[in-house]
Amino acid sequence: MKLLFMKKSSLLRDGMVGLLQRQFPDIEVECCEGGSENSLREMESSVDLVLLDLDVSSDVKEWAELFQSMEKQVIVWVDQADREKLKPLFDLGLNGYFCSEMTERELAQAIEWILSGRKFIHPSLGQCLLELHIEMQSKESNPPGELLSNREWEVLELLVKGYSNFKIAEELFISDKTVKNYVSSILHKLAVPDRTNAVLTALKNKWLCL
Repeated sequence: MKLLFMKKSSLLRDGMVGLLQRQFPDIEVECCEGGSENSLREMESSVDLVLLDLDVSSDVKEWAELFQSMEKQVIVWVDQADREKLKPLFDLGLNGYFCSEMTERELAQAIEWILSGRKFIHPSLGQCLLELHIEMQSKESNPPGELLSNREWEVLELLVKGYSNFKIAEELFISDKTVKNYVSSILHKLAVPDRTNAVLTALKNKWLCL
C-alpha cells in the first residue's frame, strides 16, 4: 500500500513521514508539494491513500476532488480550524480530517479507522464542523427509528445539545453508568469512534437538529 503525502518540504514533514513509517511499516510513504493533474494521475494505479496538507496550495479542494474521482481515500491535514478554508472540504465528505494537535497514537488509530472503511474527524475540529452543519441543515429532523432504540435516540439528542454524561443522567433520571452504556452502544451502531463523530453523523444525515 502507498500513501501520498502532499506537504511542503520541512522538518515537520520529515517528522511526519518518520512517524508514519514507524506506525505503518507496510505502507510506502511518498511525498510531493503538488504537481500537474497529469503527473498526479500517473500515480493513480499505485497510490491508495492521500494525505493533503491544507496549506500546500490554494488548490487543495481541486486535488481532493481529483483523488476522490480516482476512488482514493483522501485525508486533509490542517493546522487550525479555519471555517472559510474548511467549509468546501467538509462539503466533500472526505475520509478524514486531521489536525496538528494529534498525538502519534491518535494518528495511528485514525489511519487504521480509515483503512477499515470508516471516516474520522478529529474532535478539535468538531465545533467548527458542527457550526457549518447547523448553517446548512434543515430544521426538520428525520431519524430512522430502527437504527437506535428510543432511549438511545433520547441520549443522542442530548449529546447533540452538548450535554455531558452527568447532565444526561439527570435529565433522563438514570445513572451515569447507564448513560455510558448507552453512549457506547450508540457509537457501535453508528460505527463512529467518539461522541463528536456521533453528533456530526446525526446532524449531517438530518436525523436530529438543534
